Amino acid sequence: MKQTRTRTRVVVLALALAVAGVVLSAALAGAVDRGDPDVDVFLEDPEVEPGSEEVIELQVGNDGSLITGSGEQVLTVRSGTLEVSDSGPFEVTSGSSALGTIPDGEVIPTTQRLEVPDDIEPGEHDITVEVSYTYVNPVRSDGSVDRHRATERETVTLVVREEPRFAVTDVATDVEPGGTGDAVVEIENTGPIASNQTRTSIVGGSGISVDGATPEAPAEEIIGDLEPNESTKMTVDVAVDDGISAGDRPLEIDFFYEDENGIERQANGVTTTLLPAPEQTFAIDDLESTLAVGYDGRVTGTITNEGPRAVDDAVLDVTPQSESLFIEDTRYALPELEPGESTEFRYPTDVSGQADAGPRQLQFTVEYGSGDRTTATDGPISERVVVDEKRDEFTVETLEADIRQGETSEVVLEITNERPETLSNIDANLYTDSPLSSPNDDAFVGELAPGESAQLRFEIGATPDAALETHPVELDFEYDTERGDTVISDVYQHPVDVGAAEDDDGDGNVGTIVTAMVMLTAAGLGVGMWWRRS
Repeated sequence: MKQTRTRTRVVVLALALAVAGVVLSAALAGAVDRGDPDVDVFLEDPEVEPGSEEVIELQVGNDGSLITGSGEQVLTVRSGTLEVSDSGPFEVTSGSSALGTIPDGEVIPTTQRLEVPDDIEPGEHDITVEVSYTYVNPVRSDGSVDRHRATERETVTLVVREEPRFAVTDVATDVEPGGTGDAVVEIENTGPIASNQTRTSIVGGSGISVDGATPEAPAEEIIGDLEPNESTKMTVDVAVDDGISAGDRPLEIDFFYEDENGIERQANGVTTTLLPAPEQTFAIDDLESTLAVGYDGRVTGTITNEGPRAVDDAVLDVTPQSESLFIEDTRYALPELEPGESTEFRYPTDVSGQADAGPRQLQFTVEYGSGDRTTATDGPISERVVVDEKRDEFTVETLEADIRQGETSEVVLEITNERPETLSNIDANLYTDSPLSSPNDDAFVGELAPGESAQLRFEIGATPDAALETHPVELDFEYDTERGDTVISDVYQHPVDVGAAEDDDGDGNVGTIVTAMVMLTAAGLGVGMWWRRS
């Protein structure tokens, strides 16, 4: 019984195989090509850097499997795309990549963009990519085909090399726009291994130049060996363009080191920022002047350091905007000034005698140290002064004068200093013309402050026949100014009156009458004597 069942199973199996063979033979009889594509993905350069955005170039190859026929159509990948389906510790920032057609036996490149974390561990890290495509199988003798879609998953290994890593922890400078000087860059090796023979390549961003470098020729600095978590400071020379807007400016720094085999390798690059120092500013207040046409005067005022830093080497420079003003020494050295501190300044100023009265412009510029080597400026600061009309240095008034015919008497004049400065060593000289004379024609005043007066005493005589009227006398003055200049004034004309002479009795006409009577009597006697003789 058992033997009979076994024979029955064998017969059934033989019949099934026979039927399947008939069916398969029928299908193969109409096919020309049969086979399948086979996709493989690999990386030629698997290394990536922590903290970077990497563009990895994936190589996609097709090594198909042919069953029958020539295989040209059935082994071809059509309408292929690649996409990262599992990014592992990385973040993919690109989408799918189009592969197009990949014939059997060919390799085509495609790229994916991904970000590598700063804190990623060194070593191997896998990502998974999916390649989707269509293909045809089989291709029959009548040209008909069956179309299929396939998706293959491939694992790609990325390598994070164990290497030094660098961070810029601080960038400091005192250089302000328009200046040059030092910038101190603090660098730390944050990687797991030491960095040997480390050097940097630096390029400044818009408005910043480092050691005169350009993107085509970056500046280079040697920082030597750095152990893990060790820091160092690097000093570079920076120039900041004048007039740039406030705010941080980029610095691009690349790092290079030698590995254990003495081969130079490039580590991570760092984009950091440099903040130029704020521009120093100054203010001018309380500007006053004592300027008048034809005279020496002065311009005074107050200058304030408005910060943000103290200055100890500043110079205030003034430029008159008119040829009628002359300032011999235009540079005024300022004392050390803390932020908010003020000091007074003073400029002796000459005004041409041909000038017109009226306002004049002055431009002030402050020069001060910026960074380590540059002299920076703040300004120009425009201010206005007024030139007054020409006026006499002195006013002259008569205090006492009694000049009479044929007599000499003392005349007392009062002079007042009308200049806005103290005058000293004032020599007064009096000049007279006939019928007046002056046996004592000079006087001296040691010093007169503005608005102060002094008396001058002279002797003036009149001839007996001097006309009984007002006569002019002239005076001039030689004096010293506060600047130490000796000046001779213009000539002043001053009026004096001549009165009739008085006799001893006080009647001024008696002497004249007596003299006239004597002369008439003498004349009469003479006529009588001549008459008698004749």
